[in-house]
Amino acid sequence: MSLGVLILGVALQVAFAGFQAMLVIFGGAAIANKHELSPLQNQLLMHCIWLLPAISLGVAGLLVYFYQTKSALLGNGWHLLPIACCAVVVGYLIRINR
Repeated sequence: MSLGVLILGVALQVAFAGFQAMLVIFGGAAIANKHELSPLQNQLLMHCIWLLPAISLGVAGLLVYFYQTKSALLGNGWHLLPIACCAVVVGYLIRINR
């Protein structure tokens, strides 16, 4: 992976972290206005507000670390982890909205 691709990937991960936080905040608020959430659902959404961006920022940090150490683990596949986690949360939001 070249330095330019790394910088672009890290910048996109940071931007995606902000998107994920806003997605959970506004999605959860819209559902809470429409439905009564159980305490477990409320706590889960509260933790997702912090957990999803932390995963994206953690992946960005790992990629920088792997680049600096010239690790064999450096690859673009790491960018799929935050996307998969976001898809799980979006699926959960859709499920509790029914």
